[in-house]
Amino acid sequence: MELVLNMDVGSRLRQLRKSKHLSERDLAELTAISQPVINRLENNARIADVDSLNRICAALGITLAEFFSDQAQEMPPEVRQILDKAHKLTPRQLKILNDVLDEWIEPKEK
Repeated sequence: MELVLNMDVGSRLRQLRKSKHLSERDLAELTAISQPVINRLENNARIADVDSLNRICAALGITLAEFFSDQAQEMPPEVRQILDKAHKLTPRQLKILNDVLDEWIEPKEK
């Protein structure tokens, strides 16, 4: 099954891989997709099928929807790192983090 899209999948893949500080070889090992195939995908010399993209997204810690999201593409790397870490927090930890952010953004008058 092939995807036909109006976006540069290869550039998006390369950008996400580099934002995670992974080499093509690292991503290949994490996905069980050969490094030459990863290279061809990044150079748009090969069209990614859904299974490959799902494995790549899982290795990068994102969903397929996030891969194709315009908002995710515009997100600064620092915000992406915070979100990646927030996904690992317990509900209680998320509440505490949210309370801290609320306090920083909208300090209550004393």
